[in-house]
Amino acid sequence: MNKKVNAVLGLTIIVLFLIHILYEIYAYLTFYYNPVLTKLIAYSALAVTGFHVLCSIYTVSVSHDKGRGMKYPALNIRTLLQRISAVMIVVLMIIHMNTFSILSKTSETNRAVFILVLIIQIVFFASVLLHVAVSVTNALITLGLITSDKVRKTLDIIIWIVCALIFIAASVVIVRTQLAMFAPAGGAV
Repeated sequence: MNKKVNAVLGLTIIVLFLIHILYEIYAYLTFYYNPVLTKLIAYSALAVTGFHVLCSIYTVSVSHDKGRGMKYPALNIRTLLQRISAVMIVVLMIIHMNTFSILSKTSETNRAVFILVLIIQIVFFASVLLHVAVSVTNALITLGLITSDKVRKTLDIIIWIVCALIFIAASVVIVRTQLAMFAPAGGAV
């Protein structure tokens, strides 16, 4: 039951995340910022993420593979990627949530921090989208919505392509715009 609840939480976060990232790409492209909408979407995703993290920790701590290792390495690469990307998301979330503030304060004073924050932003996008790419079909299988390996493989390909395109769009549009807004006067970072 816990895995099904966590699968629903995960899919809910993915929907909220997609709304958030697509809105942010739009906002950065058009220089239109609605703080109420941005915060509503972001904090909704953050709240569900908190429950998902707690549920995931509980599931991993009492799961069937605890203490026995991964018996099927080829199949469990997804699980390894899922867990590594989850940890990266949690670690980088604070910086992501404060990127705008950090960039505005460091652009003129500390170019190394400025560049590091932009790199962290890209790594954060990669971590989130990697986690999405390896998690969607797992969640759908857990919920009994996918029962065929062929369907899983086809859906995985589609999801990986969509995640790659969103990663490229987010990285280029958001980082380019942040550079335009915050890069030190008189040249590139």
